[in-house]
This record gives sequence, C-alpha cells and structure tokens, in this order.
Amino acid sequence: MKRLPQSQMPNLSVRQLMAIVAVAKYSSFIAAASELRMSQPGLSRMIRSAEEELGSALFERTTRQVNLTGAGAEFVPLAERILHDLELSSDAIRELREQTRGHLAISCPMAFATNMLAALIIKYKRVNPNVILHIHEGIQSNTLGLIRSGQVDFGIGALSEPHDDLLVEKLCPTCYHVVFHKNHRFAQYEKISLNDLRGEPLVSIPPSSDLRRIFDGAAANAGFRLNYTITVNTYSALAQFVRSGVGVTILASTSLLDDALLASHPIDPKEFNGTLAIMRLKGRPMSAAATGFQELIKRHFFDMPQTVALGSHRRAPRVARKPSQRKSVPAPVATNG
Repeated sequence: MKRLPQSQMPNLSVRQLMAIVAVAKYSSFIAAASELRMSQPGLSRMIRSAEEELGSALFERTTRQVNLTGAGAEFVPLAERILHDLELSSDAIRELREQTRGHLAISCPMAFATNMLAALIIKYKRVNPNVILHIHEGIQSNTLGLIRSGQVDFGIGALSEPHDDLLVEKLCPTCYHVVFHKNHRFAQYEKISLNDLRGEPLVSIPPSSDLRRIFDGAAANAGFRLNYTITVNTYSALAQFVRSGVGVTILASTSLLDDALLASHPIDPKEFNGTLAIMRLKGRPMSAAATGFQELIKRHFFDMPQTVALGSHRRAPRVARKPSQRKSVPAPVATNG
C-alpha cells in the first residue's frame, strides 16, 4: 500500500482515539463521556473534529442510538490497535526508567570479596545491569571506618561486638579455620587447637585486623605469641604463600580458599565462633540499588545450609593404615621450629 505524504496524514490525538473507541464500545455518547470523565458536548465536539480530520463520518447518530458507519467499522479496530501498542510501549519505557540504576558502594573483608561476594555480584548485575558497583576490600577495621564515614552504603563483616551507631542484620554463624597445604602435618589431625599453632609459621593479614586481635589476645592469655613469619595486605598474596607451603593461615569459614592444594580444619575450642552480618550507619537513607543487593545477600544466606556457613573440614588425602594402626593422631608436642 502506498503511504500518504506526511502532510496528508490525519492529525489525531490520543484523546480523540480514546473518544472514538469509547463511543463505539458503548454506542452511546452519554456512557462514553462518563468513562472519559468529560462532558457530553465536549465529547461530541471531539468526535466531530476527528471526523473532519479523517474526512469521513464515523458514527450515525439518531435520537435513540449511535451506530458505526462503514468507515467507522474499519477505523475503530485500527484505533484500538494503536492505543494498545502505545500502552505497551509506555509500559516498557516506564519499566526502563524505573529500573534500578545508580551507584552502590560496599565494604567487606578481602577474602569474602574474592569468594562469596563475587558470585552474588554476578547474580545481581544480571538483573540490574545499570548499577555501578564499588567494592572496598580490606580488614574489618577498614570496613567499619568506611561505613561510619559514609563512603559506603553498607558493609559486610564479622560481628564481634555491639555497635550503637550501626544497624546490624545477622547473616549466619561463622567459625575460624586453620588453612594449610594438603601435605602439611595438620592434614593428619582430627582437630586443631590454639596451642597447636604455638611456633607454627603463620601467614597473616595486617596486625590491625580483628582476626589478629582475636587470636593474638587468645595466645597472650595462653602464655605465648603466635609466630607470624609473613604479613601481607592482599588475599591473593596470602593464598599464594599458603599454597607454596611456607606457612599456614587462619581464615573465617565464609572466606575459605577454594583450592585443591589446600585443606583446613576448624579451630577448637568453639569460643572463637562469630557471626557474619550486614552493617550500615543508622539514619543513612538506603537507595533502591542498595536495598535490592541487601535482599539478594540475605536470601543467599537464608538458603545456605549452616554446615556450609561454618565450613566443612577440607581434608587432604590420607595415607591408608593397617586396621591395628588406625588411631587418631595426637597433637604434637609444641616446638619452636
């Protein structure tokens, strides 16, 4: 079909199309005017204006009823389709406009960012591609500092003590593990105590971290100092040194290394257990992006079995023994080597 020149296209408004469809629907100007919330004389003028623009009458009017003309019977389905398509397009534009967008800043421990958080961010970005995320990795004290300074929307970390200025939502219980190369003597242990770490070469994150504070204090109370031979600032460096076998490390169960060369055991006793939580500054308004990501995190941990949150023993292969020799291996005598 040959298209009309633009100058000959009928200039009809959406309101006029709605009026035509309403009159055709009810076969009544009174009912159509009521639905459109306008006066009957105003509706009649709108219909006449549309008919003049189209160059043809759309309705036959009598004192008792209103009927479609032949032109009207052809035009009304077209008007309905135009209005329907316009509604669908408007909905799509509205959804695009209302889609979560903006910036989202989060702080968390280095190990958590590398392991668990990475998978959550990928899932979140699939649904919210327009949100720009800033992840601040660091030790626990840095995480709290960024929250309190307002540089991040919220933080994720270990809840070791109450914080009156923060809103806290608990995610899951955690414990601490000793992580070591699969050929390390700890692979033969049934459990590892704090005393087993006496003299053991340790790879550590900075002394200002909460983890160092917890275990340095516990060792001091037990009458010895932990043997930190390497201190690093990045999780990747810590993982590489442990993987090479130059030392062992201590990590929270939610930050364990997923590595075939490594194994881990929880530290005994259970007093070292803690809680992972979302923390944010009281009174800080939450953006739609921040709220959406928090809900995703909470759903993830709600669905997570507690055994996963606490970290199962990651055992290295053990050498088979004869039945008479299959006994639990006692913890070795503490040495300085």
